[in-house]
Amino acid sequence: IDIYDDSYIGDYGDNNTSSIAFNYIAESQYPFLHTEQTPDVLSPFFQTTNTKPNIVIILVEGLGRAFTNKGAYLGNFTPFVDSLSQHSLYWKNFLSTGGRTFAVLPSILGSLPFGKNGFCEWGANMPKHISLISLLRYNGYKTAFYYGGNAHFDNMDIFLNNSHIDHIYDEKTFSTNYNKLPAEAGFSWGYGDKELFEKYFETINNRDTQNYCHVILTVATHNPFLINDQEKYLQKLESHLTQLGFNEEKKKGYRNYKYQYASILYADDALRMFFDSYSKRTDYNNTIFIITGDHRMPEIPMSTKLDRYHVPLIIFSPLLQRTSTFASISTHFDIAPSILAWLKKQYNINMPSLTSWMGTGLDTSRTFRNTHAYPFMQTKNDIIDFVLDKYMINSNNLFEIENTMNLLNTEDENKSNQLKGLFDKFKQRNQKLIETSKLIPDSIYQKYNP
Repeated sequence: IDIYDDSYIGDYGDNNTSSIAFNYIAESQYPFLHTEQTPDVLSPFFQTTNTKPNIVIILVEGLGRAFTNKGAYLGNFTPFVDSLSQHSLYWKNFLSTGGRTFAVLPSILGSLPFGKNGFCEWGANMPKHISLISLLRYNGYKTAFYYGGNAHFDNMDIFLNNSHIDHIYDEKTFSTNYNKLPAEAGFSWGYGDKELFEKYFETINNRDTQNYCHVILTVATHNPFLINDQEKYLQKLESHLTQLGFNEEKKKGYRNYKYQYASILYADDALRMFFDSYSKRTDYNNTIFIITGDHRMPEIPMSTKLDRYHVPLIIFSPLLQRTSTFASISTHFDIAPSILAWLKKQYNINMPSLTSWMGTGLDTSRTFRNTHAYPFMQTKNDIIDFVLDKYMINSNNLFEIENTMNLLNTEDENKSNQLKGLFDKFKQRNQKLIETSKLIPDSIYQKYNP
């Protein structure tokens, strides 16, 4: 299935969702530019109101499926997130596109290719592009980013400012009333999730009638996993291990990563408090919440090469008229195209007819399948992973993806050659982007980045 081949037309009849064949435009100049034709798959799940909904995206550092929600192979350490997903649209076989935080904002907000060392590594020389932030801002939304650390980390602030985001709230904006995360060797990542959410509510005005899009990135579940109330959550971990039914021998293995697991329980508690507070606000009923991990926490040993990218995706809102759990594979690349396709269909937002999305949109199939073909970037120095259909290639190794997202070593020369061929096509386009630094014509950029 070649989403990088103009001539490919595919139909996956399961729920009338078809794979999209990108119709590329002026490839020699703009290697990823194509006509915008992302299908609207979200309308069947949402009420349509008279006013556009608010969008709040919560990116939880290290939130992997390995320890999140029902079926997590390490056990469920996020009881609140699990309860929320049962009242949501929930993708249990979802993938991040990077193995570290550097990839999350370009992938989720811009569905952008990686370039040489990650999109943000271009710094001030980032190719001109459009994003969820710039497009919603163009359509009347107020936009803001919230982070407990330094937003210049991985050039996140440069990326966001290129979309003309209205506000960036990072550690520099916290008053002395807030306590930072405990330091290790004199360094603290910044403020914990509870403090970050408290800062968030401090800044948003309940009387503001303008639509908003807010992006929140947490940091407490990052190495060295030192949190405020550490002892409380270490004790909570002990109780939770018993609750999971682990015997003493199994508990010993988990205690080797007690700080990691305690930080996950802390993050889950913080999210519970966040939603408790939000539910008391007047704008809660018109807000859509998107929750995912930036990548799977690598400090707890991983079972496969795919595990690094396996994260949950939860879309929760009081506007949902029905909920569902999806078994199909989608990725961070698919979020912005699908949100915008839905807003265009239901709220008539203004969108360009040409985009450079990597993603073809979320798949809402309840059966296990993958209609996407995407590269993944584990670190800033390697693009060695590629997924197509129910297969993954890692360097020269081919794996079959089971419906549990486990990987099986497999030898299939034809399938291996197919994946390598499509992976090479992506690399050629990506190399062209590195050489030209061009994604979209200036006319599109100037119109949607006023």
